[in-house]
Amino acid sequence: MKRDPIEVEELWRSVAVYFFFFLVIGALNIKGYVSIGGLATIFLAFLLTAGYFSLMVRYRKKEGLIDSSIFSIIGYMLQPKSSDRRNSIDHRLRNSLACILSILEPKLVDSF
Repeated sequence: MKRDPIEVEELWRSVAVYFFFFLVIGALNIKGYVSIGGLATIFLAFLLTAGYFSLMVRYRKKEGLIDSSIFSIIGYMLQPKSSDRRNSIDHRLRNSLACILSILEPKLVDSF
């Protein structure tokens, strides 16, 4: 059975994420922000890690990201998308905004 390399990489990364969530939940439990038992801490950390794993695998597959470096993934997420898509506003949304602005402040409609 062949496994997807993205899933394998994210599975290994999730081991570290599990221990991070475990420590954060434990610290919140000690400080009194969360009141749960020891076994519930293990299960909650596992559920949060499973959610992280599924979101990251889905995102990397959707965007086609092969590089597993977390810095390249974050850099890709923060880079601006195509300028024509980013600067365009749906005409229906623009008309709705103009209508709302005309009710609030008639002078702003001319500049919109």
